[in-house]
Amino acid sequence: MEDEPLEFLRTLVETPSPSGYEDDNLENWRGRVEEVADDVKTDPYGNTTATVNQDAETSVVVTGHVDEIALMVNHVTEDGYVYLKKVGGIDPGVAQGQRVSIHGDDGDVSGVVARKPVHLQEDEEKEKIPEMGEIYVDVGAEDGEEARDAGVHVGATATYEAGFESLLGDTVAGRGLDNRIGAWIAAETFRAVDRDELDVTLHATATVQEELGLRGAKMAGYSLEPDAVLVVDVTFATDVPDVSETKHGEVALGEGPTLKHGKENHPVVLERLREIADKRGIDVQDEAIMSRGATDADAFYTARGGIPTVSVGVPNRNMHTTSELVDLNDLEAARDLFAGFVESLNDGTEFGRP
Repeated sequence: MEDEPLEFLRTLVETPSPSGYEDDNLENWRGRVEEVADDVKTDPYGNTTATVNQDAETSVVVTGHVDEIALMVNHVTEDGYVYLKKVGGIDPGVAQGQRVSIHGDDGDVSGVVARKPVHLQEDEEKEKIPEMGEIYVDVGAEDGEEARDAGVHVGATATYEAGFESLLGDTVAGRGLDNRIGAWIAAETFRAVDRDELDVTLHATATVQEELGLRGAKMAGYSLEPDAVLVVDVTFATDVPDVSETKHGEVALGEGPTLKHGKENHPVVLERLREIADKRGIDVQDEAIMSRGATDADAFYTARGGIPTVSVGVPNRNMHTTSELVDLNDLEAARDLFAGFVESLNDGTEFGRP
């Protein structure tokens, strides 16, 4: 991956954007798209959309959510210890011993999620994963007053202190690659599309609050009213020990994004994506999806009277931990697939049933 797009990805990953508090990262995203956009708009809750070729009859959205799972201060004791609530699908088993940043009124306050030393644990404690209400953060405060004076307050968000790191080959690790990689792909698709080949309106959207129930996508699907939507999010890589391919399918890092089958995935849009992949030599994988909703695609395809939508997955190991892994080649393949799809459309293209 070239340096500039890679640094953009690093910035997205290392900028905290808890669900409902995405403003700083939305500014990063806006800065990447606005220099090539005809227009950029942000709605009252933060969904940000860049648009080009606005006067076409047919419009397409490429989108990924920019929010991440996080924590929120729920209580500060008089001894200065901080108790937390989940913001999205936090795994309490991952939390113990982690360093966190509490985003307080006057800047970040560093702390550590406490963990009783193994020497002092009873046998039953060693086997137990604590509930969130049992987990506390030590910020080094002498008492509650000192913690509050530092800016720690009920309602302040917190994120793990885990940055972006390159591993062997083209693999990278980071907190919240779910789904800053999707926001990256939406922006980079928007930048990569050949304007001379573009005959339709293209919207690139960074949505908010996906981790709280697809809230931002519900708003964007209604307000944008597109003819087709390409949603990108992470999906489970199964090329690791102790994950059953017979149960969860065969999905590997570095083998391309997944084309998903079933539910929201519209057959006409799906077939065109496959044709583009074949024509341009882009590696893709096939994935049968679960019956229950899990990505913004579930909100877009049910908006208004129904919008033809496909959900494309980027393989991700260690999802919803502090060290998720993706392969940069899969991100670039998804970008190229989306750009090819948009460039292949004629104004007036319809996406009816086959």
